[in-house]
Amino acid sequence: MFVSVVTGTRPQIVKTAPVIAALSDAGIDFEFVHTGQHYDYELAGAFVDGLSLPKPTQLGVGEGKPYSQLAGVVESLGSHYEKRRPDYVIVPGDTTSALGAALAGFKIDIPVCHLESGLRIYDFGLQEEMNRRMIDHGASALFAPTTSAVKNLTREGVLGRVFQIGDTMYDILKTRLPELSKSEFRKSVKSEVGVPEDTEYAVLTLHRRENVDDRQVLSEIVEALNETDFQMVFPMHPRTGARLRKFNLKLDSDRIAIVPPLPYDKFVSLVSDSKLVISDSGGIQKECYLLNVPLVTLRKRTEWIETVQRGANVLSTLKRDDIMDKCQAMYGKELSNDPSVYGDGNAAKRIPDILESESITVPSDPDAKHYTEMLDSL
Repeated sequence: MFVSVVTGTRPQIVKTAPVIAALSDAGIDFEFVHTGQHYDYELAGAFVDGLSLPKPTQLGVGEGKPYSQLAGVVESLGSHYEKRRPDYVIVPGDTTSALGAALAGFKIDIPVCHLESGLRIYDFGLQEEMNRRMIDHGASALFAPTTSAVKNLTREGVLGRVFQIGDTMYDILKTRLPELSKSEFRKSVKSEVGVPEDTEYAVLTLHRRENVDDRQVLSEIVEALNETDFQMVFPMHPRTGARLRKFNLKLDSDRIAIVPPLPYDKFVSLVSDSKLVISDSGGIQKECYLLNVPLVTLRKRTEWIETVQRGANVLSTLKRDDIMDKCQAMYGKELSNDPSVYGDGNAAKRIPDILESESITVPSDPDAKHYTEMLDSL
């Protein structure tokens, strides 16, 4: 058996790190491929090194419009798959790289296994929603993280096989948390980002196109952040920095410390000691939940509904007053979240067993069941 594991962004590297470790431990031959959607060392390379992953095969797709990135990923991976002929392709998440990797697999009849399948926000205005749905409806194996994700896939009648395995981001956090919780490590991280030892602070991340590419939207966010009364640390995405400069928008440098993107361990350590996280990320929602850190998510919907249902995460509009109100309400909130909603920390270990013991093939509907049901309903 030969498995191709494909990533393209920093969060995808984190999600797949436990999967790569599990495949290696099981003695399964695999390759690690990185498309280059996140295109520099701070956004990708530092995570590969920090998580002690093997050096990936680099496709070098790089920055660009989503359609050009998608075309580049499909073409590059299609040629790569033709040469390497993997038995399975594992793609995590809902990025342009994930969709491109899946489409390349679909087109040459390689079974695609989708990690984090079944997540839904029911808003087709977001590219990620369309990406994840297309992957799910062509995938051979759907690795769902939660019960609600399984219900979504069942409701939609996907043809691939669904396995509720838990969330691999819980796996990696559970594994690495004891080390990065050590006092000396935490002190060194705070020193690196310029936070005095006994200072309370929030952590900010911001990168989504819909939040930073529109000047009016980004201006509202900046105004809200500048009006809050607590210290913040902002590991800034290059895209966000470029837009702030383009739109001539200034953050309050007395309270908001801008630092480069941080490797996984340092970022998680920083978050774990914070009083609040403000973010538009997907993966950070789970990390905050599992670390019992309150979160304000700058999005109108989330695929990680469990975090909202349990009061650990509140969604905010992109209006100045709403952002400020939500931040003040959540700052320092005491939480005691149940981690089992995301499994038991052994999600990745289930994947080699599934690939070796289950029949995972390109999905089909030999009985034409769905077609017959459609005709009967007319």
